[in-house]
Amino acid sequence: MSEGGPERGPVLLLGAKVIAQVGALLVLIAGGSVLIGLGLDEALGTKPLFVFVLLLGSIPLSLWAIYRYSQHQSRLILAAQKEEGQQ
Repeated sequence: MSEGGPERGPVLLLGAKVIAQVGALLVLIAGGSVLIGLGLDEALGTKPLFVFVLLLGSIPLSLWAIYRYSQHQSRLILAAQKEEGQQ
């Protein structure tokens, strides 16, 4: 067997799942900001202004969302590990 042992597989799958969810979250935030910016620019007649501002604003929002989501997932993983250890 490999060095990591049989318990390494589920951990890698969990990591891949979290990475995929973070990627989807980033796409939703950036895509939503572009769509809202395009709508505002169309309604107000200010072509690139709102798309640019909202896209720049989505950067700190994305960083904050990644931080909060990773905290949430780490709490769930630690709770599951403690529960496994008690059984």
